[in-house]
Amino acid sequence: MSDMVRSMPVPGDYAGVIVSKPWGYEYLMYQNARVALWYLRIHAGKQTSLHCHPRKKTGLVLLCGEARVSYLNDSVRLKALSRVMIRPGLFHSTMALSAEGIVMLEIESPPQKDDLVRLDDVYGRKEQSYEGVEAISPATEECISLELPEKGQSVKYDLYACTLSIEFVQDLAETRHRKTDDVIIVLEGGLFNKGNDEILGPGDVVTPSTLVRLSDSFAARDGIYLLTIRKAS
Repeated sequence: MSDMVRSMPVPGDYAGVIVSKPWGYEYLMYQNARVALWYLRIHAGKQTSLHCHPRKKTGLVLLCGEARVSYLNDSVRLKALSRVMIRPGLFHSTMALSAEGIVMLEIESPPQKDDLVRLDDVYGRKEQSYEGVEAISPATEECISLELPEKGQSVKYDLYACTLSIEFVQDLAETRHRKTDDVIIVLEGGLFNKGNDEILGPGDVVTPSTLVRLSDSFAARDGIYLLTIRKAS
């Protein structure tokens, strides 16, 4: 990633940088016109603000550790590889419960970092927008940048106790034998009905069984790029 590093990004362009947060840090792993995938490192006992995204959906996948995702009136505890999908406008906050902290992937669709409303924050950022240039530094060699493979091929990345695999799939029948605890993220393409409505698209986070069931009725007309997250054996 060293050739991507810049001392200052163009506004709204976060490729090749790390964004420091009072709870840890995050960096952009992948982005296209429809979706952005972020790496989040949250330190033990720290938490994100209670916030919502009025115009985008968000997926969270916990890679390691234990976390609590809180909403306005309830909460849910997550362990790897737990996942949640958060609709636009739903207030949420994530806390690292593990002594070693947590690592989480955040999937945003569409990729709009300024689509942020903070309701409450223990670090005094209530009603503030996304972090400014003072929180940005060049990415390190340890940062992972995901790339789409050529059709017919796949690429794999090892991250903590997980393997991330990206592939282009034309026939979704090939996914019928995936492990039940795999997590699948749509990066490009999708499933469509006969009226050309998008049923499953970039940014959606599903299980293999859900993907297979949908593919029985809806078609990936031009193929689909999938990111599969699997616990390392």
